[in-house]
Amino acid sequence: MSAPSRAALFDLDGTLLDSIPAFLAITRRACRELGWPQPAPGYIREVMTLGRSPIEALLGPVADADARHRALSAASQNLWKEVFAAEARLFHDTLSVLQRLAATGWRLGIVTDSNHFVVSRLTEAPGCPPIDVIVTRDEAPARKPSPSGIELALQMLGLAPEAAIYVGDNPIDIKAAHGAGVRAFGITTGASRREDLLPHNPYAVLDSLTQLHAHLADTAPTPTATVRGELVSGLGEASGFLAISWVREAIEARLGGPFYPGTINLAADTDGAALAARLRHDVRLQRFELAARDDFCPALLHAVELSHRAMRTPALLLWPQVPGYPDDKLELICPIPLRTGWALTDGVVLDVRYLTLEEPWP
Repeated sequence: MSAPSRAALFDLDGTLLDSIPAFLAITRRACRELGWPQPAPGYIREVMTLGRSPIEALLGPVADADARHRALSAASQNLWKEVFAAEARLFHDTLSVLQRLAATGWRLGIVTDSNHFVVSRLTEAPGCPPIDVIVTRDEAPARKPSPSGIELALQMLGLAPEAAIYVGDNPIDIKAAHGAGVRAFGITTGASRREDLLPHNPYAVLDSLTQLHAHLADTAPTPTATVRGELVSGLGEASGFLAISWVREAIEARLGGPFYPGTINLAADTDGAALAARLRHDVRLQRFELAARDDFCPALLHAVELSHRAMRTPALLLWPQVPGYPDDKLELICPIPLRTGWALTDGVVLDVRYLTLEEPWP
């Protein structure tokens, strides 16, 4: 099987990672510690996009700008890791966009002037697909707008520039992409405005990552997928979780009504488990997210049709987002008690058909 022949490369801060609030929070805390005025509205754009000196943007013209810059850098350095870890978050569509690209044959890459700690905010997130190449400031010969980081990524992937795109939130990202000969996309989710990006002639300016798909040749067919599994007895652990009020309300909203307070447990064979693992990240299928809350992990809920002989029912396939969760274990939430309603016993085989985005639900 030949390797994919196209790559989607991304900047990180302000593009995949909503980290601009973290940078602002670091500056604010550093200014408090130094006894300086707080940054004015638009400070981050002035510094990151327009290239103004941080000291000039904070204090205006001062005689000891170099000394103050060193003081600000030292204070920020002492704070940044703690504050960044607390404040930086993935954008709401980051994982779904990356998953869709990976599912349709795109190789994924990060080219960033940040470091590997910042990259880990993405790569260690549950549901993040494999990133094929990562070039940080530690690997790139020079920082953007130099094209050298993107060129290194292409070299590591073995791809020509015309086989790649690059998405970033800053004019220097567009300049770097042009210099490397790859198609450049600007995005307004970071520090820059549309009017900051357009003069640099990107292929397009996006207002969200989700808009990227409309500009790509994505002709992969929508899958029709069914996983088969044998009915097995569960441990009863899910019933307590499903009885929690916020969990019950979220699932009822997705299922379109009340559900039986427990799960149907199926065991898939080796081939079925492998298929289920692949489908878990396929964004062409209907799925919903159950956010983490009250020390409970996040979960994915796939819309499926569960069937046995002539009997069918809509259901939700529950995937807890925890490392090591077995691919062969299928937990299903149903609107009826299937064991009694369908007279099922352990060992009977049921089919789980995943519903696509084109199909009605619930």
